[in-house]
Amino acid sequence: MTGQRAAAEPYTTRFETGVTAVDGRRVWLERSYFYGAIGGQPADQGRIADTEVVDVEYVDGTQVHVLAEEPTLRTGQRVLCSIDWAFRMYCMRAHTASHALYGAARELLEDLEHGGLEFDGEDAVRVTLETTTAVDDETLLALNERLNRVVWESRPVSWDTISLAEARERDDVVFTDATEESAQENGRVRVVTIGSADENGNGSGTSRLSGGFTVGNGGEPWDVAACGGTHVRNTREIGPVTILGRVPTAAGALEIDLAVGQRAIEQRTAEKRAALTATRTLEASVDAVPSALERAYDRDPTGPESYTDD
Repeated sequence: MTGQRAAAEPYTTRFETGVTAVDGRRVWLERSYFYGAIGGQPADQGRIADTEVVDVEYVDGTQVHVLAEEPTLRTGQRVLCSIDWAFRMYCMRAHTASHALYGAARELLEDLEHGGLEFDGEDAVRVTLETTTAVDDETLLALNERLNRVVWESRPVSWDTISLAEARERDDVVFTDATEESAQENGRVRVVTIGSADENGNGSGTSRLSGGFTVGNGGEPWDVAACGGTHVRNTREIGPVTILGRVPTAAGALEIDLAVGQRAIEQRTAEKRAALTATRTLEASVDAVPSALERAYDRDPTGPESYTDD
């Protein structure tokens, strides 16, 4: 937790420091802002001096930097380090999006627990939820809509450390075994909070969404969770985000795939293209497409099975 300076200062991507040890391609630094892979979030990319960093391990509270080749570095040497900003920012956006999703899930799903987070490169993020609620298409759409609404509301994101005892006592803090390793150290826990809509002047109360669901009181924090990852300072920095789909796993578990950034833009474009094709083919508005498809299927039940991409 506190050993990961990247989590405390995620916008730092260039720094100078001293080399404390070198062992082949493995390098230890006096001070590092590289994020070491832990808790489902991948390691930062970048360079130490002129050599590429291909991995960063987090071992016993220390970052171990694995370089692409053996460097010509020596202990005590001062080096300039740079972190790949594009990948760091992607991880910040995607990790914060997972918190925003969990906040939405807490309003819609019963007996909810956080089961884990896994990055699939820069393609998608998989959030595992444990819940007794069956997530149908309407619920998935409501989750997606609430997730995007929180981005639109520009809610502040902050992080701080509290005692382990306080974290376990507070009902509002999401604190599970999945977050323990990356979030706590020396009896302290790092807590990340997505604040209320009121904090950015968006007003309080509720607003109705298209699925018939409502957003809760704008004065309450959206999500408070023990977490050791990197995050953006405001939900608007998440940018384009969309839910790709869901995968039921073991009993009571559900995996939801999120896309952030370019993949989200591509997914939205594909969905828009499909919607436009459907409206043109069925001669119906977007809202009327589902009922038009049902009528078309009733007329020819074998039709959908005969469709091809040709």
